[in-house]
Amino acid sequence: MIASFKGANARLALVIVPDASHLAEDIETLVARLLELDKLGTEVRCTDPNRPDALQSGEELLGLGGRSPQRQARIRDAIVAKASRGEVLGRTPFGYEAGTDGLLKPAEAEAELVKEIFTTYAGPWHAEDSKPLGGPGLRAIARSLNDRGLLTRSGRPWSALAISGILKNRTYLGTYTRYGVRIAGSHEPLVEREIFNRADAVTKSRKPIRRRATEPPYLLGGIARCDLCGRGLSGLTRRRAWKRVDGTSASKSYRYYECPSRDARSERAVGVSRHSSWHADELEKAVLDQIRQWGVRTKKKLRPVVGDTQAEEISEAEREFTRAVRAVASAYGTLKDLAAPLQRLEKARAADGSEDVAQIDVEKLLTEVQGDDIAMAKAAATALLERVITSEESVELIPRV
Repeated sequence: MIASFKGANARLALVIVPDASHLAEDIETLVARLLELDKLGTEVRCTDPNRPDALQSGEELLGLGGRSPQRQARIRDAIVAKASRGEVLGRTPFGYEAGTDGLLKPAEAEAELVKEIFTTYAGPWHAEDSKPLGGPGLRAIARSLNDRGLLTRSGRPWSALAISGILKNRTYLGTYTRYGVRIAGSHEPLVEREIFNRADAVTKSRKPIRRRATEPPYLLGGIARCDLCGRGLSGLTRRRAWKRVDGTSASKSYRYYECPSRDARSERAVGVSRHSSWHADELEKAVLDQIRQWGVRTKKKLRPVVGDTQAEEISEAEREFTRAVRAVASAYGTLKDLAAPLQRLEKARAADGSEDVAQIDVEKLLTEVQGDDIAMAKAAATALLERVITSEESVELIPRV
């Protein structure tokens, strides 16, 4: 089935099944398959009129535990009834608010900003046979909004990801889609279809052809955090290409760790606190230098997180996954929100069967974290380090003790 949705002759499709048990035997497999189909632009619907949404059907038939089936059924029935009337379920999209009748109503200031984002990104009109060049890119728009002191609803600075989320949201066309229910024209649209389609064409024209990842993993991924806001640093790879004097081409990759909250332009002013940004090799060298300086007392206190604690990690991953499935099945979030919890659960289970904590060779881990095998070094760093707190000029290691 998946193969028929790929390749040159692939077409959009709607998969119809009696219920979720026809797609998977357990809830984790179901979520993985729904995510795979979603990436291909394919929707899944169940013929059961009471459970048209495959995730709801899976929660009912494949089981999550913790709540009685009767109570779950009553909750779902109440939510489906609200959804069939187009009433607000969960958080409202940026640009809308819940009206007194329970339906989406434009929030004046936010609505104007949504319109501005679409028209700016879509750019001027273009002929059907011409390339949709569009306007400024996602980062440029986010930077412009931040320079004007405008923030997201949660009070955070705008990011390219936030702008991209708005440009993909079909709610702005006046279409309500929730909990297996789709109602066209259920509320006032904020964006004309022509502009929405034009913005979509611009996105597709700019979408890069991604190569298979060949970059080694970042040693401190998931460990390094910004001292200013506490957010985890993201590993970034930037590539630069140029022409030499003799006409030949050259390129180079630059690897960084950077706080997602960082805005280089707004942080240039004197006296403005800056979120962390480090060249990867410099930060990793600083961390390894500190590890080499650990004395006997620190090494004796180390309690690496492997072995017996794996069961705890699996348990916590299962709880997180269960909570996420329940939330999305109750219309709080989208299917994509299940990707990260599922990935964490799969990783926790894949790592099961590690050595017992009592038999862990700490010296071996300390050697591995300084070795050339980056995958092994990352695993050792994760086992030995609770956190790496970074500022613009300093690095603090918090070992697992």
